Amino acid sequence: MIATLARAQQLPQYTWFTYNYIQYNPAVTGATECMELKLGARRQWTTLEGAPNTGFASIHGKIKKKKFNFHGAGATIENDRFGPFGYTGLNVNYAYHMRMKKGYMLSSGIGVGFKQYRVNFSEMFLREQDIDPVITAAANDFVFPVINFGLWLYKNDRFYGISLRQVNGAQVEGINEGRLQTHWTFAYGRASKLSDDILFKPAFLLNYVAQSRPSIEAQALLSYKERVAFGLAGRTGSGLSALLKVDFLGFLTAAYAYDLTLSKMRFEGGPTHEIILGIRACGGDSENHTRCAAYD
Repeated sequence: MIATLARAQQLPQYTWFTYNYIQYNPAVTGATECMELKLGARRQWTTLEGAPNTGFASIHGKIKKKKFNFHGAGATIENDRFGPFGYTGLNVNYAYHMRMKKGYMLSSGIGVGFKQYRVNFSEMFLREQDIDPVITAAANDFVFPVINFGLWLYKNDRFYGISLRQVNGAQVEGINEGRLQTHWTFAYGRASKLSDDILFKPAFLLNYVAQSRPSIEAQALLSYKERVAFGLAGRTGSGLSALLKVDFLGFLTAAYAYDLTLSKMRFEGGPTHEIILGIRACGGDSENHTRCAAYD
């Protein structure tokens, strides 16, 4: 069972990927107008015992800005648990953003960190459990380094992204005899003006891991005065989602997603909830800041 996990998706997937893209791509680091902190939680298949629970956070901002070109620095953290399995991961990110032609910005980023994997054998049913009492204990494995890399091309109304997470294929010992699989992610988003106050924001995300089926996600949002956004999302092999994001007080953002499972898991798993709170250190656009309306 553990070896099977090593060949499949090893990282959480988020419904609000446009508002949490830094968890996928370190090149986004520093793209906001000022320092930004995000805290989030995702509870999947709420009626299923031992279903995945994920807590996550990120902080990032600009450093050493020189007109349009600038550096970005930040960090991300994830804590994921699925039944007896779990891990905690921390990455420190760096990105460099440079001005291109036709209003585009190009960013390249790298994240370096670690993961601590754990498994609680006492929560598993194994045939050898009555023979060897050692397996009733918990096992841990510390994996370092874990390296992520990404590119991000963006302007005020669209973005394109590609990222590779766990690109170095670090060895995991003790818990399973395998390696961390490289996760490829391709992303695209755009903001189209429907009226003076309303933007239409479609976005797409493709995830691929070797020896597993690609996962395709899509969002369609309507944004009113860049203060309230709502819409629908979907993921292949999973179901549909309702999305809501609200900006208030000039520096706070709350995002919520309700996932309705349409696969066979709907009979046992129930819905999924995801919530993100964003806190910015400023409330207005900064000078020379290239804001991507499709991402913010």
